[in-house]
This record gives sequence, structure tokens and C-alpha cells, in this order.
Amino acid sequence: MQEHIDALEILDKLREELSCGKGFFSKKPDWELCVELCDKLARVLPESFGEAEYINQKRKEILSNADVVAKNTIRAAEEKANKIISETEVVKNANVAAKQIIENAYTQCDNLILRTKSHLDNLFVETEKFLCSTLALVRTNREELRMALTDVDK
Repeated sequence: MQEHIDALEILDKLREELSCGKGFFSKKPDWELCVELCDKLARVLPESFGEAEYINQKRKEILSNADVVAKNTIRAAEEKANKIISETEVVKNANVAAKQIIENAYTQCDNLILRTKSHLDNLFVETEKFLCSTLALVRTNREELRMALTDVDK
């Protein structure tokens, strides 16, 4: 970096020397000094250009690396977002399936209750018929017994 400052200083000195020659009574530029300054500048500039090229190359490398890192970061973020979306979709589908299973369970439970009530009603009807038939038989047997008892008393 010192060479770069030297190159600028050399240019400033050269400019000063060349600008002194303006006007009628002003001193004329020292051509030997100007040539010497140009020679110094010629020695310093290649080194300065080399440093500038090196800096420019490093800048390109840094930008390239930053671009790769940025793309990798973006890719990772997109993958994570897709995973989260996928997991969210799985949870959503699981919730829908769970609700459907619960609805099916309630429907099956309601059907089972209705079938059980219907079956119990049929059992009660059959039991009632059996009991009515048994009661009728008991009445008939009682009446026959009463008649047999009244025939014995006579």
C-alpha cells in the first residue's frame, strides 16, 4: 500500500513541477526532475498494478465464495422449509384421518346401540310372548285344578 501512496506523491510532485511553468515570469519546469519523477513512477507503478491485480483477484475469490455460501444457505433454507411444509402436511393429513376415524367410531357406536336396542326389544317381545303363553297355561291348569276340586267335592 505504501507504493500506491508513493505513486500518488510522485504524480503530485510531477504535476507541481509542470504547473510552475505558467505565466511569463514563472520558472520553467526542471526537465531532469520531471524525467526522474517519471522514472520513479515507472518503477513504482508495476508494483502498484500488481498489488491492485492481487486485490482484485482476492475480491473476486471472496465474492465467489460468498456467492457459494449464499447459495448453500438458500438451498439449506429451502430444504428446511420444504421439510417443515412436508411435516405440516403430514400432521394435517393425520388430523384429517384422526377426525375421520373418530367420526367412524361414533357412527359404529350409534349403530351398535341401535342394534342392541332393537335386539333387546325383540328379546322383550319374545319374553313377553313366552310369559303370556306360560301365564295362559298356568290359568288353564288352575281352572282345570279348580274344576277337579269341585268335582271331588260333589
